[in-house]
Amino acid sequence: MYPYFDVHCHIGMTVSRAPVIGQSVGRCLARMASANVIGAIPCPTAGGPQARGVLDTRAQNKVIANACRKYPERFPIGLGIVEVRHEQAGVDELDRAMCDDGLVGFVCHPALSGHSLGGELYAFLEVVAMHNGLCLLHQAGSTQNIAAYAQRFPTITFIIGHVSMSKAGQLDAIAHCAKQENIWYDVAQKPEGADESWDLVHLVNHLSNERLMFGSDLPYYDFRLVQAQIETANLDDETKERIGYQNAVRLVQQFQPDWLPTLTAITPPQVYSETDMWDANGARLKD
Repeated sequence: MYPYFDVHCHIGMTVSRAPVIGQSVGRCLARMASANVIGAIPCPTAGGPQARGVLDTRAQNKVIANACRKYPERFPIGLGIVEVRHEQAGVDELDRAMCDDGLVGFVCHPALSGHSLGGELYAFLEVVAMHNGLCLLHQAGSTQNIAAYAQRFPTITFIIGHVSMSKAGQLDAIAHCAKQENIWYDVAQKPEGADESWDLVHLVNHLSNERLMFGSDLPYYDFRLVQAQIETANLDDETKERIGYQNAVRLVQQFQPDWLPTLTAITPPQVYSETDMWDANGARLKD
């Protein structure tokens, strides 16, 4: 098995779904250790607690920052989360998290945060742009919106999450984003029924083999399905290693130039059974 580096890894709890879904830092490390994932870019789960408003967002951001401080060899950089409904208070929290906690940008999930990828994110993106930072954006309709962000904010590096999840989404990303060099992509979630018109080989050939990366979407998905897809794809070993971890290493080094991947196995803080790690985390954990 190739080493893997995960660019799409959530830590925390999504309380806006039934059942509640989430994972701790320790469980995340155990899942990584079980499948040769040598490192990750952690970010909070969307749909987390919001009873205290922006204070809950701050608590979520601090969990990620603390994980990065405690395990810098495994979590070299981290992302915060934004809620546009917090308006200027949310913008101020993002700036604080980047300045004080060392986070490099944010993740947002339109389906769980109640917004589209439009002008409502400009104030947040401006903060990230001033830090030459990173944003992980889940697709919401056409990726043309993300391409527009990439043109408007050229100092930001963007990751489009789940670019391979559906044929329509994949073809849309190819049409709108392939020429944008500050847009990268993750292949979190194994597509169902993919054929040669939109499989992983097609994505490599028509989008990028230098900015395409492995993502787990933990704790919502069994990323071992994606690993199997990569390892059985009709691609050469060099390309598989790029997707698995080498492209991600180059991405991380944009923000931490001195960081090098630790290829030795992770020793998680707790011993989990197979059931503990993979049971009851949502239907998408099924093959």
